[in-house]
Amino acid sequence: MHTFFKILFFSSISGLAVVLGGYLGTKNIPDKILAFILAFGSGVLLSVLSYSLMHEAYQLSGPFFTSLAFLIGGAFFYIVESLLAKFVAPGTGAILGTALDDLPEALSMGIGFATDEGKLGIVIALSVLLHNIPEGISSTSDLMDKVGLTAKSAMVLAITIALLDPLAALTGYYLLKNLSDVWLGMIMAFSGGSILFMTGTSLIPKAHSLGTHLENAGLLFGFLAAFLISRLM
Repeated sequence: MHTFFKILFFSSISGLAVVLGGYLGTKNIPDKILAFILAFGSGVLLSVLSYSLMHEAYQLSGPFFTSLAFLIGGAFFYIVESLLAKFVAPGTGAILGTALDDLPEALSMGIGFATDEGKLGIVIALSVLLHNIPEGISSTSDLMDKVGLTAKSAMVLAITIALLDPLAALTGYYLLKNLSDVWLGMIMAFSGGSILFMTGTSLIPKAHSLGTHLENAGLLFGFLAAFLISRLM
């Protein structure tokens, strides 16, 4: 399969998972089940960061540049979220935050297709697919409960974000594929720091606030699922 169509296919199915999650987020899901789903998504991201994204970044950039870019990625999204909370209206900030949450994953997917004969891109795409369902549930329910969007408006937003996935993945591939290995690795590490920051400040705290510690089983299953994907591909 041509690389363009491969990226389009895998990024599109991972984007469709946002739509599925958004639809489920419009339903009344019991808190315990929602906590498990959110923890599962967190486990998926932690695993793909540990065994795929950061591993490849280290191989390309080495310890110093990987560490530097990783920390900058986390700090960057901390600043962005702080600015959104301070200067942007709550509804608009929540919508922008939802879109920004998805951007590093999609870019990393595209870059992954530019390395290791595209294997990393497929691993990231499948892992993001598993994560996007709980992410879609969480963001849609928050937009309805905290921002006051209707279910229809929240679903329109979910579909819009789903369309961003293939666009960002293809952009990441075609604009960045000719960069040196060091820069590719640093961009991956930057995305890794961003994703870990968002996981630690959004999905995991929300899962624990809703659950009764049984959600930790979701964290285990999510981590294991993404780990097996990275080993079996």
